Amino acid sequence: MGEIISYSLSDFILFTDKVYYRQFELYNHAIWPLHLISIVFSLVIIYALWKKPAWAGRLIAVLLTVSWVWVAWAFLFERFYQIHVVANWYALGFVLQAGLITWYGVIKNQFALFVQSQPRINIGLVLLFISLIIYPFIAFITGRSWLQFEMFALTPDPTVLATLAILTLCKVSSVLYVIPIIWLLISGMTLIVM
Repeated sequence: MGEIISYSLSDFILFTDKVYYRQFELYNHAIWPLHLISIVFSLVIIYALWKKPAWAGRLIAVLLTVSWVWVAWAFLFERFYQIHVVANWYALGFVLQAGLITWYGVIKNQFALFVQSQPRINIGLVLLFISLIIYPFIAFITGRSWLQFEMFALTPDPTVLATLAILTLCKVSSVLYVIPIIWLLISGMTLIVM
């Protein structure tokens, strides 16, 4: 019994931080020039949130759905599963979130209902700024190779943060928050114990 107590969370992570970040580098090499599509997605979302045209809600939901499905398949299932044995379950969670976004955002058009609360707007805009603008530079800022950057619509964390930002800016069902918050807890714990 004493041996079980001696384990820490880091004993359950089967990879080092170098291996983890190397996955992003290999992934970025493999998917180039899809990074340009990520930039286009980001600009379209910013424009839709700023101008709020009639089609904004559904288009944002479609872009988020595509992003969650892409991350599920291309990163979590194809890449992350190589070093993390439950990444396929994470991928399934991302596909489930894509389905929820499709239901509430595309079919029910809830993403077209923007909040009026200034604190929520401020929180949403800060999260959006971090996910779309700051996050790609975190690798460079932290001294890692610039090739290990993470971008919205291509990697999990910035995609989840951008989604939470948009959910904060819109009047949507609270069920849409569950998977992103669970992911942030999983990802945060992973980053802390590595």
